[in-house]
Amino acid sequence: MTDMTEESETAPPPIDTGEMLGVIDAAIDECAEWLQTWHRAVVCGLDPDAAVVSEYSRFMSRFGSWLDLNRDQGLLNQTAFRDLERLHEDMYGFGRFLALQASRGNPIPLAEYDAFIEKIEGFNGQARRLREAFRKAVSELDPLTGLNNRQIMMSVLARERERAIRTKAPCCFVLADIDHFKAVNDTHGHGAGDHVLRTVASRFLANLRPYDDIFRYGGEEFLICLPNANEGTATEVTDRLRMSLAEKPVMLLDDTPLELTASFGLRLVAEDTPLKESIEQADRALYQSKHDGRNRLTLWSVALEAAEAGNHAD
Repeated sequence: MTDMTEESETAPPPIDTGEMLGVIDAAIDECAEWLQTWHRAVVCGLDPDAAVVSEYSRFMSRFGSWLDLNRDQGLLNQTAFRDLERLHEDMYGFGRFLALQASRGNPIPLAEYDAFIEKIEGFNGQARRLREAFRKAVSELDPLTGLNNRQIMMSVLARERERAIRTKAPCCFVLADIDHFKAVNDTHGHGAGDHVLRTVASRFLANLRPYDDIFRYGGEEFLICLPNANEGTATEVTDRLRMSLAEKPVMLLDDTPLELTASFGLRLVAEDTPLKESIEQADRALYQSKHDGRNRLTLWSVALEAAEAGNHAD
């Protein structure tokens, strides 16, 4: 995988899942309002509203105009959203056709009315499916970085630990912490700090393997699960993450270049070490990286544990 381009790092932040959930909720409500307007015109013989018969009617809707305004966002290029947009277009287009026929005194055949209602039900069904998906995402994703949050982290890590033990395949947990992050907030403000967190998350994602998992652990810390990775492979992957920050400054939104590094701690999953203890040991290895000068990776080992014991004894 390659690092992100500078253009993508300084682009406006993507649509977050909370915003998307609100948009879909509003679209379902708006569909009901629009259908009522359609029925008043067709059933009661009123002059059809422009929202019903204009060739741009779907763009006059809040949802249609929002889709058009945000169509360059990567998320809206996904198949599920393209299907929703197509259903929205079909619903408005066929509704316009029928309303114009009715306004000219032509009765609407039952089969065409039923087809129209099917299009509405199709749109609402797809919108509700997406709404449920985004409700789940809101509870599981960190709204700032888009990474998985701690709410689902333990279940994923437990699953990967159990799989590693069952299949005798190696698996490593890595904790990462952005060095001197407090200074970023203090010097450049919390908006810059948020931008840094998003950028770091993006660079890490770009340099992980497709089947690795990454979580926002808290604050400026990230936890990474590396399945099918022994300490050597995990070290190679982690070093890519480390260099993705160390070799290229983060451009703040005011075009100020910011040099950044991160420190890492790694723990190989072991059958005789409980999950929480493995995470704690990765955290202690991370602390050792900080103690040794930052911008480095430390592997948890018996020797490190013995050194910690000696330090405490002193």
